[in-house]
Amino acid sequence: MSAKEAIYLAAIELFSKRGFDGVSIREVAALADVHFSSIRYHFGGKEALYNACISKHGKSRLVSANRFLGAAPTSAADMRLRLGYAIDDVIRIHNENHFLTKLLLLEIESTGTRSDLVLKKTMVAMTEVFARFFKIGQEKKYIKSDLDPFFIAQSLMGILHHFLRTESIRERLLSHKKLQNDDSRKLMVENIITLFLGKK
Repeated sequence: MSAKEAIYLAAIELFSKRGFDGVSIREVAALADVHFSSIRYHFGGKEALYNACISKHGKSRLVSANRFLGAAPTSAADMRLRLGYAIDDVIRIHNENHFLTKLLLLEIESTGTRSDLVLKKTMVAMTEVFARFFKIGQEKKYIKSDLDPFFIAQSLMGILHHFLRTESIRERLLSHKKLQNDDSRKLMVENIITLFLGKK
């Protein structure tokens, strides 16, 4: 693993647990097992590193949304299928590094403006891809047109983020299987699709 990747992983873990103000560059360097000057070399400083971590996750989510939802759906069945792929990919990205999801949600829920530009370029842009997909579905009469497409997209993201955020406590208290379990993930994806698009 490169020093830059080690720094990313260490920073994501620490920032997701303690936030921007609760982490020092030296702590990131220690966890990454690099000299702290490597962080300045690769990222320029703590704020740039923080935004790079959020940007990396946001970009992966935006690429995923464009991949599955960038083209207009050709039928109601195609809409269901591609929305399912997009939701499943959000879960896949979460499963690869749950600290990224925690960090992103921490920043979304903060009142600070440190990462607003990064969030606009990634997460807001991703939500707009979902909204366009829903709008086209409404225009083609695949789904009801009585709700604002951006509201639908934001609601879907809110539900997904809630389930990703509460995964551990649902497992402990409700005996739900983690989303790494194929059956659990498929059931969740199908339930979300049904909630937003109705039954097949």
